Amino acid sequence: MMKLRDRIIAGERAAIAKAITLVESSREEDIIQSHELISELIKSPGHAIRVGFSGPPGVGKSTFIESFGSYIVNKNFKLGVLAIDPSSNFTGGSILGDKTRMSEISKNENTFIRSTPSRGSLGGIAVGTREAAIILDAAGYDYIFIETVGVGQSEITAANLVDIFTLIVGPGSGDELQGIKKGITEYADIFIVNKNDGDLATQASKTASDYKSALSFYNKDSDALETQVVLVSSIENKGMDEVLDSYNKIVNVNKANNQFDKRRENQLAYWLEEEVRNKILLKLSSEKETSELLEREVRRIIVGETGFYAASKVCLLYTSDAADEGLGVDLGGRRI
Repeated sequence: MMKLRDRIIAGERAAIAKAITLVESSREEDIIQSHELISELIKSPGHAIRVGFSGPPGVGKSTFIESFGSYIVNKNFKLGVLAIDPSSNFTGGSILGDKTRMSEISKNENTFIRSTPSRGSLGGIAVGTREAAIILDAAGYDYIFIETVGVGQSEITAANLVDIFTLIVGPGSGDELQGIKKGITEYADIFIVNKNDGDLATQASKTASDYKSALSFYNKDSDALETQVVLVSSIENKGMDEVLDSYNKIVNVNKANNQFDKRRENQLAYWLEEEVRNKILLKLSSEKETSELLEREVRRIIVGETGFYAASKVCLLYTSDAADEGLGVDLGGRRI
């Protein structure tokens, strides 16, 4: 692992690809090795700015990333792109078309693009996305773009691993803000209104105005920067300098008021909690006794021997005891 770590820090593309494959693997041996690797890489953090991209299907997320990514690398920045594609619930397969759609930028030696199937993971990201970002950061990349599956409000998990969360919208979507503002939009640091070109330019401009007007009613911390709204055209490469200026402004303001580090600390706490929760669930779901208990309680509900909530309490008491016996982790005086 030390040799692989050193190769990653040296920026070797083959080592980066191997490491990301390792953290995406579900093999027990690979999981152990990946944990060792990530634990080492965290000790050698880079300077990357992590940017998340979300938005409804069809707004041009991949096209924008292709256009803005080209703009970034032409300024001699190194760019890593982690694109998450939705997987079929029936076959588990995924098209992985993002790298194909980003054909031009993928040819640049200063970019590293990885398309990964979501494989049922919630929150818009995939298994290993967080670890892949750590790998690219340690490898010396300046920006890490994370393009989510684009399913709306469930993207909140993705917001918990980036420094800037970007919501891309299309012309005519301003009226939709009222319906979704209590979800994903509250996490957005910047709104990008795409397709500001041709016949859609007027409508795109109106949409940007609608968002600016609606966002002015948000209650934000007095030290926080107001949410940015930027008009762009991915096919005409318009507005890319405004986007980069907005990103720089967000990072600089957040660093000045200590929100940048605080955000990363909160994310670390979030992921630690997720890791503990996942280990508990994995242990409990793998136990035959738990499965048998659930089946028994379901049968009792069906025949009227118990109620739904009474059965859930029985299962909860059992899983609490099982977790206490199996893991014995003390969190604030409470064993889980």
